[in-house]
Amino acid sequence: MALHTQFRRKLDRLWQRRTAELRSLIKPKPGMPLAFTRAVRNRMLGELLDVASVLLVKKVARKAFRDIAAMRKLHRIKGRGLVERGNDVVAFAKRLRGPIVYSFWRGRRCLYVGKGKQASRLAGHQKSAYVTQADSIKVFLIPTKSHLPKAECLATHLFEPRDLKVKPARVRWGRKCPVCRRHDEIRKLLRALFPMR
Repeated sequence: MALHTQFRRKLDRLWQRRTAELRSLIKPKPGMPLAFTRAVRNRMLGELLDVASVLLVKKVARKAFRDIAAMRKLHRIKGRGLVERGNDVVAFAKRLRGPIVYSFWRGRRCLYVGKGKQASRLAGHQKSAYVTQADSIKVFLIPTKSHLPKAECLATHLFEPRDLKVKPARVRWGRKCPVCRRHDEIRKLLRALFPMR
């Protein structure tokens, strides 16, 4: 089923659930009308926002990330053991210049996404567990530091890293992620349409 259709049907179900009590007053049906509690509302809003997030990543994130990322570099991590592999990552990082967004990969699975104003941030992973777990690193060169938080957030949406403990940091002077901005607008509108006392 298309994601737009899925979103529309979930929104219709939410509206029916919200107005079930009113409908039962006009045209009674056997049994109690479906309850619209805070827990039900939050669960249904969560499902709607999940579908909206997938739609936004497909429609907005790819293009926005392509516009920001000036160049991509792929590096296969070589060596045996933590020391050799760590030294290989440091040697690769020394060849990079400027702000970067980097990601550690094992096959087609992204393990971690990070950012750095300098390439030395990547070199800081010399003794990290990612050096032994990952088989490659993808680095995206970002033209300006103000785009760095936005690029990291977009990369997180696109690559869905395994180790995402916290949402990427936002800075006051940085550009906002278009996916997060629209996601927040959708949440705000849904909460305004379906308020709870």
